[in-house]
Amino acid sequence: MKKIVYSAVKLPEETIKILEGADLELRMHDALDTPTEEKIVEEARDAHAIISGVNVKISSKIIESSKNLKHIANIGAGVNNIDLESAKKRGVLLTNTPGRNSVASTAELALGLILALSRGILKNQELVRDDAFGGWQVTGFLGGHQVAYKKLFIDGFGNIGQEIARMARAFHMDISYYDIKDRREFQRAEEETGARYVTFEEGLKTADYVVLQMNYTPENHHLIGAEELELMKEDAYLINTARGGIVDEEALHRALKAGKIAGAAIDTHEEEPKFHPGLKGLDQVILTPHIGNDSHEARIEMANTAAQDLIRVMEGKKPQYPVEG
Repeated sequence: MKKIVYSAVKLPEETIKILEGADLELRMHDALDTPTEEKIVEEARDAHAIISGVNVKISSKIIESSKNLKHIANIGAGVNNIDLESAKKRGVLLTNTPGRNSVASTAELALGLILALSRGILKNQELVRDDAFGGWQVTGFLGGHQVAYKKLFIDGFGNIGQEIARMARAFHMDISYYDIKDRREFQRAEEETGARYVTFEEGLKTADYVVLQMNYTPENHHLIGAEELELMKEDAYLINTARGGIVDEEALHRALKAGKIAGAAIDTHEEEPKFHPGLKGLDQVILTPHIGNDSHEARIEMANTAAQDLIRVMEGKKPQYPVEG
């Protein structure tokens, strides 16, 4: 019997072909927007598996309404978009897609934001567009501050955090990190990247660039608030390529307006797809629309990985990327 798969995201053609090669009936949300809960409930009512993305909320109502549901394949490394308690109660297997290209794409965005902030790339582009460039001067200092040889603190030293450290070595940066996991898990990464373990507070106090790259949990909601921003140096920059909700964006807005830190780049936002109106108006802020792993290479790899694990599960095999717990 063919098993029904509902994809709550529009899939690449390559991924569709993978699924069509298996004994599965694919139903897909064929638009570049996010389906409503009601639509997912209706389309997935008899589905054996759901393909979701981190932008799609898979609620308890969806899980409980899908009487045949055995598997949720999430396109993305995180699964905080899924009602985990409901999935566990129903015995629904979860998988994610921590692929090489997803890791690399997010890491290079973090480095790109560091460069753009520090060197003032966007405001200098506007200078040119506005025909406001009056000529090169030896001490004009239009080019901002160099990144090389500066101090980088990475909060969250998983796959992406470690890749950021590898890339940062090319800039001869002094790299430190903090993670809630046992430090012994990172000994090999420390040796490879030269990164040093420091406390969370020490990292905030000493770094020129603070990069957030941890998973979102209720425990780290507003991890970066007024007190934490106060610890940072006035010439330091904050970069969030992790998850919205980790940064108290109103506190960040106040700190930036008061000159508590030099600038910030935020790729993930508290109220996506909306952006904090105050942050939008500040010159020392770069806001991007959650594009960390939004590259052709990463998204195709992630979708293909989700499909391949889904097929394994439907065939009674062990998936490559199960989400434990």
